[in-house]
Amino acid sequence: MNHRQVTSLWSQLLVEELVRQGAGFFCISPGSRSTPLTIAIARNPSARYRLFPDERSAGFYALGYARATGMPAVLVCTSGTAVANYFPAVVEASTDARPMILLTADRPFELIEAGANQTIRQHDIFGSYSRWNIQLPVPDPGTPLASLLSTAGHAVRRSLASPAGPVHLNVPFREPLEPETPDLGHPWVAPVREWLDSGLPWSRFETPAKTTSPESTAALREILADATNPLFVAGSLDSRADAEAVESLARSLGIPLFADLTSGLRISKQCLPWQLAFQSEAFIERYRPDAVIHFGGSLIGKQPGQAIRKWKPRHYVVVREHPERFGPDHNVTLTVEASLSAISETLAGCRQPSATIDPESFFASAAEAVETGACAPGMPVNEISAARIVSSMMDEGYGLFVSNSMPARDMDLYASPSAGQAVQTALNRGVSGIDGIISSAAGFSAGLGKPVTLLIGDISFLHDLNALSLLGHEWNRVIVVVLNNNGGGIFSFLPVSAETDVFETCFATPQNFSIRAAAETFGLGYANPSTNREFSGNLAEAMKHGRSTLIEVTTTRSENLRLHNSLKAAIADIADRIATS
Repeated sequence: MNHRQVTSLWSQLLVEELVRQGAGFFCISPGSRSTPLTIAIARNPSARYRLFPDERSAGFYALGYARATGMPAVLVCTSGTAVANYFPAVVEASTDARPMILLTADRPFELIEAGANQTIRQHDIFGSYSRWNIQLPVPDPGTPLASLLSTAGHAVRRSLASPAGPVHLNVPFREPLEPETPDLGHPWVAPVREWLDSGLPWSRFETPAKTTSPESTAALREILADATNPLFVAGSLDSRADAEAVESLARSLGIPLFADLTSGLRISKQCLPWQLAFQSEAFIERYRPDAVIHFGGSLIGKQPGQAIRKWKPRHYVVVREHPERFGPDHNVTLTVEASLSAISETLAGCRQPSATIDPESFFASAAEAVETGACAPGMPVNEISAARIVSSMMDEGYGLFVSNSMPARDMDLYASPSAGQAVQTALNRGVSGIDGIISSAAGFSAGLGKPVTLLIGDISFLHDLNALSLLGHEWNRVIVVVLNNNGGGIFSFLPVSAETDVFETCFATPQNFSIRAAAETFGLGYANPSTNREFSGNLAEAMKHGRSTLIEVTTTRSENLRLHNSLKAAIADIADRIATS
């Protein structure tokens, strides 16, 4: 076999085994050195793929896809800085335990650190943020093909293992790179000939079930049985099944459940918005749990963590599916590594339901305050009302993606728990960056196989502007609600806002780009409502037709700050009255 045939076969088999292992969705960024991989993917009848001019966008798209499906998308790029552009998405995937596989084409050994063009040190470029990385050899008949297939299978397994995360295969190729039909009768192929014909993976693996130890189960049951005022907290959860199991357990035991937006339970009639109660110092002083059971990962708001530091409960238990440390305040008394669904089953019936607090009157009054203070139909549409209206209109036909900074906080705090079932909701909260948000929402849509509504700020929108090119594809129908307050609105809430001589120029990030023009450039629908009534109508129309649309909500940072402070004070006053009555 000549060199071109060897390279073609090598690439075809690597791609085929990834497909057979279930990693058959590829995000390709065009380039010369990756030609053998790109052609192998494009000519594989079982592979699905999309092209991305921007590797950073491709990385976040793969992240969104993994959030929706639980499976890794495979990123493919050429050598050089193309690889480095994946880094932000790799960091997010690693920190938030999301599977991802990177196939990065590279120059061969003799061109590394020799002044060759478009060449950097790619091996181990992602360092500790990869779950596993390996430098493949240049394709050569001296390397058994079985080793290539087992490497592909191991890459998928490591990506999905606990904790899930990115796996990097660096794949060097020598020129020429153009394909040529390989000779499948060659002796090099003989050991994998049966695999070629079988359609099965070279090796199969089972992800081990996360079962808790009898000792941990007994300790948890004893803690809950003895607690007089327990509290459940649902942080970031990986699956809908886990979220439903935690909610069901809380309901059956009569234990209040603080459901963070990242849990997937926040926008549901089954869960009360405890975020509102935590605005009141009087409530926090009165409601002192002696046991807090924290399911999953981190929370958006600071208030629960601040309250737990003040309460100093006798037991603060964290239940997660993987062994990564969680507890930024270093006050966790018990950590349990287990499936949340499994642990919920083992805790069923461990205590009699009890009502330690009656929140109904508070939540009814707080909801009325939000509706009348920010969401009345004739009022100007604002950042709070946009979040609340979006949440109230979500149903099973749509997913919800929320950007970081103020959109995440507003949705977590002010969302309307009106959906009959939990809405499939996603955020990039691993490191809470504002980069790649549109791309992530597009990948989330592709993974869910249905449209998505995205709530995003203007600076995050600008940061990922080129990803609007993805939204014309039928896989990626995204309604983008852009909260345009001419800058980084969250800085107005921080102490640095008092530094008036430098605040506007160095922190507020004022911008004056045209969102309408961006919609026209990328062929997307556009609306700019003035009132809450108009916003509801524009959103309903976009959801009805399922076409990617930009809805611009124009506000000011000063008015946004005033409205937030006013509403927070009103809700805290309601909670204070109830807490002291």
